Amino acid sequence: VAAAAHAGRPGLVAGVVPAAVEAMIALGAEPSRIVAHTGPSVCGRCYEVPAAMRAEVAGAVPESWATTAWGTPAVDVTAGVHAQLEALGVRDRHTSPFCTRESGDHFSYRRDRTTGRLAGYVWLDG
Repeated sequence: VAAAAHAGRPGLVAGVVPAAVEAMIALGAEPSRIVAHTGPSVCGRCYEVPAAMRAEVAGAVPESWATTAWGTPAVDVTAGVHAQLEALGVRDRHTSPFCTRESGDHFSYRRDRTTGRLAGYVWLDG
């Protein structure tokens, strides 16, 4: 069983990743055997949001509470997703080392203020 899911801030709050894992489980996957990778995204040190938005997101997923490198309210979507995966028993988790705002090699609306495109892929070995 394989799945791909995209969960930014709204998807984190809506439970997109837990829904994907639950669908995988319904198809026979075992959480202890799931390997999860989170791709490049804006990090909690860079994802500045209004204080009320941070409180709303952290109300749904407390682990997403963050502060930017310059001391303003932020959301850490990756930390929130990994907390959701952990709660579902997914132990084999990997985080991309890239912050899309900090990396010139990755699209970032927060950095460039223009829209762009991204792609992802998933496969089963064996």
